[in-house]
Amino acid sequence: MRVVFIFIVICVLLGLTVPVTFAVRWWMDGQKVLAQAERDGSLWTPRSNRLTVIERTVAMDQFRDTWLTHAAPCRTLAFMWFDITDQHPPQGMPVSQRLATNLAPERRETSIRWQIRRLIVACQLEQRYNDRQLLRLYLAHAYFGRDAEGVEAAAQLIFDKPSVALNAEEAAKLAALLRGPGLRSRPDEWAARAQAIQERVAAPAH
Repeated sequence: MRVVFIFIVICVLLGLTVPVTFAVRWWMDGQKVLAQAERDGSLWTPRSNRLTVIERTVAMDQFRDTWLTHAAPCRTLAFMWFDITDQHPPQGMPVSQRLATNLAPERRETSIRWQIRRLIVACQLEQRYNDRQLLRLYLAHAYFGRDAEGVEAAAQLIFDKPSVALNAEEAAKLAALLRGPGLRSRPDEWAARAQAIQERVAAPAH
């Protein structure tokens, strides 16, 4: 009987070792992604003060439902749980996941391995930065269309001014380009999309 008990204990321990080993491996892999991003200059410690007009516009347009929610140490996993269990889960992805999408190498959205890596990187980002900092890191390299990578480059190219000087209408136009970089060649559609964003940003949060 004792031999059987020992055998069962060994089997249980071996069964636990495999998932733990994979979890540690994925976590270390995520840390490598962040370390590489730091070496490339994609990660640093941005300021955490009040948002500018363009930053607030993007935050309320793309991340309204997930903005500044600190219900769990890893909000990415919490939002995944809400998606499964809640009848009215938050819409969209947190800014941490959007940034992790840009940082994770070998970008293949259909790869399960890539998806796991992205989620782990997002969790690690959430441990380092608050949402304001994550948003600034995301916008620093976001794609706004041809010759406009990063919010500063886009503001200078399109409006000939720094991003901190953008007004609400200009900020909404840049925010629209995040969803449709090709809108610059379709002025009427671009203006309509920007107007819709301004209305969404001005609407009270539910």
